[in-house]
Amino acid sequence: MDNEAQVLAGEAPAELDELSEFSDILKQTIKPRSDIAAREVDNAVVALVREALDDQSVVADDVIDTVDAMLAKLDKKLSDQMNAILHNEEFQQFEASWRGLAYTLNNAETDASLRVKVLNVSKKELQAMMRRFPGAKWDKSPLFNIVYEQNLGTLGGKPFGCLIGDYHFDHSSADVNLLNSMGKISEASLAPFISGASPNLLGLDEWNEIAAPPDLSEIFETPEYAQWNSLRDSENSRFVALTLPRVLSREPYSQNSNSVVEEFNFEEETDGHAGNQYAWMNSAHAMAANINRAFKEHGWTVRIRGVTSGGEVANLPTHVFDTGDGAKDLKCPTEVSITDRREGELSKAGLIGLIHRQHTDKAVFIGAQSLYRPKTYVDDQATASDNMSSRIPYIFAVSRFSHYLKAMVRDKIGQSPDVSQLQRDLQAWVNKYVAGNPESASEMEKAKKPLAGAKVEVVEDELNPGYYQGKFFLKPHFQLEGMDIGMSLVSKLPSGK
Repeated sequence: MDNEAQVLAGEAPAELDELSEFSDILKQTIKPRSDIAAREVDNAVVALVREALDDQSVVADDVIDTVDAMLAKLDKKLSDQMNAILHNEEFQQFEASWRGLAYTLNNAETDASLRVKVLNVSKKELQAMMRRFPGAKWDKSPLFNIVYEQNLGTLGGKPFGCLIGDYHFDHSSADVNLLNSMGKISEASLAPFISGASPNLLGLDEWNEIAAPPDLSEIFETPEYAQWNSLRDSENSRFVALTLPRVLSREPYSQNSNSVVEEFNFEEETDGHAGNQYAWMNSAHAMAANINRAFKEHGWTVRIRGVTSGGEVANLPTHVFDTGDGAKDLKCPTEVSITDRREGELSKAGLIGLIHRQHTDKAVFIGAQSLYRPKTYVDDQATASDNMSSRIPYIFAVSRFSHYLKAMVRDKIGQSPDVSQLQRDLQAWVNKYVAGNPESASEMEKAKKPLAGAKVEVVEDELNPGYYQGKFFLKPHFQLEGMDIGMSLVSKLPSGK
């Protein structure tokens, strides 16, 4: 390219002399940093003049019309180049990461109690890191040192409340191993890890195909999901959650949208229902926004799911496009519309679906299930407890209490309280977050006091004098998961007797 530029510059010295003033003005605006860049500006000016003189069909009697036609032609060339760049797969991933991060930060009211830290590390780098610390060595990894040792594991440290990974995972061996390691780090740090699910996890090429499988549960019964199911049966998978599908991060560029290119007339090409030419971002960022909002409003991150209980994602970008048959349609801002039945299947599979409210710019996280697959016990109460412990809102509540309790007990080291006194102190503290009358408490009261009951037990460790064993029983407010409706036609209502 430099040789071509030098040839052009050498071919038109006379033209440059005549256009030097215009070229100087451009250089003042562009401010080239080298002699080569300055020569390229000169060459661009010459090329512009040659383009105008060579294209005789554009020249008209009216100079304004001629200039407008030239500008329109330039706009077309620039638009073709911009569309090629914006819709390149690597650039789409690059834009998705930055716009997703911007979405999380713009929807976080940061202050002394709410902070957002960013770690620039790719999924491949994380996989390589954890391969160097296999098995029981995971707690020697640099990530564990950053997340746990330097924060929760240090006096005065600020523990992480949640880890958001801008990645997409499937059931491949490399992804399962990384999720297993992230689950261990998150469980030790008491900070759930939330990331995105890839359509390949369900054997799909893209999320537009999610309605095709007749039953999602059958997919996970095949041999290729053996390692995935083993991950779901592990205890630390309670601290891992995957969201889907992707979310529209911006409107397509247009002169009639909020995404406007002011420098020239750019209309971004889109592909309607196919969705490959839109700017998507990881839906984990939408969950992060709900988590930040719940913490800011209530001090707890429990109200992050449900239409009226913190799960709504509002003001999503929208785009109305021509369907090709004379009609117009609204592009689903969540990539694909998911039915209630399919959302229930996703939840049972340990995935969190973002559901679009039709004909609006809103979507909702109905469920908030972790990857953990609840077990069935002979005792119904044990089964219910295991089901509850698989849901991210309850994991958040328990993790937050654990952060405080760890710090409180650490502050008492060196004192000489007896067992009963230590138990009373911890019980008095946890009672401040128990609703006095859970049955009649409002939703806002439950958000401020997320527990329906709590009990603390402290016993001495007979084998280690000066050490205590503590047990904390926390009963959160149950959230409605669903309801089976039965209807009958009768001639007389049943009596209340």
